[in-house]
Amino acid sequence: MEMDKIITIKTTSEFAKTMHFAYTIDMTTNVQIRIDTALKNKAEKTLNKLGLDLPTAFRIFLNKVNLVGGIPFSVTDDNYFIYSNKEEEEILDAYKNSPRSKKFNNSKELIKFLRA
Repeated sequence: MEMDKIITIKTTSEFAKTMHFAYTIDMTTNVQIRIDTALKNKAEKTLNKLGLDLPTAFRIFLNKVNLVGGIPFSVTDDNYFIYSNKEEEEILDAYKNSPRSKKFNNSKELIKFLRA
């Protein structure tokens, strides 16, 4: 969308009491994103609590991307540390049966153990 701005400069000149300058500023560009409706609605509710709307939040995100030179948060696989019940039991059993598994009465005992 282009916006024309008019600047008015008042002078004491006899030739022109007012001078007009017109210039064009390209202020916006359209970005279209397809997302799940429930995700959008939930995000809008969260942002509204912060006093923001989606376009403002998106502009903040893009400014942060430019500032840090990348995505401004860690992007990982959400399922990376999800184990089945059987796997969790095996991990807990291995921990319980480990010779390094020990309870400590205070932080000094823990530090001494870790430095050994």
